[in-house]
Amino acid sequence: MYGEGLLFVGFFLAAFLLCGQISYTDGDDAYFYQMAHSMPFWEYLKMRYMEWEGRMTSEAMTYMAFYFGKSFWQPVNALILTLLPYGLITMGKRMTGELFARSSFLLALTVYLGILSLGIEVIGYGAFWITGSTFYLWSIVAGLWAAMPFVGLVYGGGKRASAGSGAAEPFGMAGGKQMFFYAIPCGFLAAMGQEQIAAVVIVFGALAVAYYVFRERRVPWLPLLEVVLMTGALVLLLISPGTGARSQAEMGLWMPQYAEMSVGNHLFITLQWMLSSFANEGKMLFFLIWVVGLWLLWTGRKHAKAAGDWIFMGLCAVFAAVSLLPDLGVELFSEMGMGVADITRPVLQVATPGSLSGQNWLALGWWTAALVFTLALLWRLERKPKDKAAAVLLLLAACASEAIMYFSPTMYASGARVFFVAQVLLWLVLGRLSGKLLSAFEFSEAGTGAAVKGTGSRRGWALAALVFTAGMLNFVSGIPTLLQYL
Repeated sequence: MYGEGLLFVGFFLAAFLLCGQISYTDGDDAYFYQMAHSMPFWEYLKMRYMEWEGRMTSEAMTYMAFYFGKSFWQPVNALILTLLPYGLITMGKRMTGELFARSSFLLALTVYLGILSLGIEVIGYGAFWITGSTFYLWSIVAGLWAAMPFVGLVYGGGKRASAGSGAAEPFGMAGGKQMFFYAIPCGFLAAMGQEQIAAVVIVFGALAVAYYVFRERRVPWLPLLEVVLMTGALVLLLISPGTGARSQAEMGLWMPQYAEMSVGNHLFITLQWMLSSFANEGKMLFFLIWVVGLWLLWTGRKHAKAAGDWIFMGLCAVFAAVSLLPDLGVELFSEMGMGVADITRPVLQVATPGSLSGQNWLALGWWTAALVFTLALLWRLERKPKDKAAAVLLLLAACASEAIMYFSPTMYASGARVFFVAQVLLWLVLGRLSGKLLSAFEFSEAGTGAAVKGTGSRRGWALAALVFTAGMLNFVSGIPTLLQYL
């Protein structure tokens, strides 16, 4: 417990110091600073809702951040950034079940280190750019904590209750009704703050409620109320007069072909764009998912080897190795021919199937196969039907959170921050697999006696070292990108 507390404090201090290095930029930062110091709060929100977009909670948080200045934003942003991995750790523990103190600490350490594997531009634009943080990080973290009751509906208090526990929990959730004091406000913040995270939480919430009704034959009214409130808030966001006006204005500015593009070609560029984001910005997260998945299969083979485990392990190794090729300058499997060299300029000619080279099609085919394989891998690694469904749905939600950009003419111009929700979901998948691996180490060590005492601990530290090494490789490969902004 104390070790995890030190990790929390250490992560916060690191985030605080990094946020202190951020300065206001020209463009959006300058605009919001001017608005916050020239318009009253409610007048500003009304203007934005009527003339620009419906993200009222993001707009409100942005106004407050610029009104109070960097001395306010720095500690608040650092705390919210720290609550992101802490929330993933909390979810991972509920999905895995109770872990021994040592494994619980190692899971927390592994998840905290996982932030190093996010795309450099994704975390930069989404969490450290001041405007990006208030529109993306703050809303995404709110959505993450809004989802806690839904995790509780499905997983209850965990698979292995801690010693001395066993008290009845409302809705089968650790925390019971008390969690709704933060979950419902967080749900509203997320639903009127950022469409991608709102849609993900609403869908998972509805599925969790349905699962609970099917299992318990009664309705969990508070979780259902949260889903309804979030849905209503999202509708208010989408029907704002400003949203439609902004879309029309930005079609001509960023993608003149948007209105005339066929549905088929639009679906094609959306799939191409999504797979390209996985192959480039998200490659290290996929690498770790495949390596940890391989490790889980290897650990499990000693107890109940399945016929296809060797095939899955081999494919994990191949996909993991190929995913790192872009860091060596090899783009054979990652360059998909989008033809977008500068996101600050309009895309006058979108890609078509006929415009792609053979190499582009190879990359598209490879990452399509990689995505399908990962779905199959997650299904195989889990044992219970609800765990299989949850793992697959998390990956599909990551895809859907990017595919929603089908409806935006700023698909290319929005930058890497729109991949943030998808990468958080992949980060959660990695945390879930890490928890399973640490749990497997516990059972392995407990069943082999004192002769190998400490083996599970060494393997847990090896897992943390793996995630750290991959993260540092990701950071080093992103240094040229970082230097562009210094």
